[in-house]
Parts: sequence; C-alpha cells; structure tokens
Amino acid sequence: MKLDVEASEWGALESMLEEKMLDRVKQLAIEIHTNEIYRIKSSMDNLVRYSTILHRLEEIGFRKWRWNFNMWGFFPARDGSKYLSCCYEIVYVNINYVK
Repeated sequence: MKLDVEASEWGALESMLEEKMLDRVKQLAIEIHTNEIYRIKSSMDNLVRYSTILHRLEEIGFRKWRWNFNMWGFFPARDGSKYLSCCYEIVYVNINYVK
C-alpha cells in the first residue's frame, strides 16, 4: 500500500491503526512530512506524535526496509550550517507475512 496524502498521513495512520486496517497489509510505503513543510517548527508534542505512530507500526509487525529523504523537502537549519529535511519516503515490510 502506498500512502502519499501531503501531510495528512499522520491522521490517516492513526485512524488505520485504531481501526486495525493495516493487519492485512504486507508492505507499506509512506511519504511523511513534518510541520516544517509549511515553514512551521514542529513542537515537542508533534515530534512525540510522529514517533508514537511510527512505533505503533513496529508494534504490529512493520519493519523499516528502506528510507530516504524526499529531495523537495530540504530547508536550511536556523544557524545556516546545514540543510534539514521535512519530507521522507519510508517503506515498511510486515514481518507477520515473512516465512
């Protein structure tokens, strides 16, 4: 399953986890975004929410197989020393289906 809903993925994933809609999904590809895509700094609550959702995926059997930065999501760090990303591509495999 591919999930690319332009920053609505967090709510969609929460709903799918609550409704147990991912139980039969063997592979899950997600494009995730943080608030920085809107030039808004993610709060600690945002970061905890993101982490909790990704951890819940692992709890039901999903394991990260591959991830990379989305090249459209780079922005300069506040101190200008480097670039950060607010967009990532992550592919998960459900180990419940691995023999």
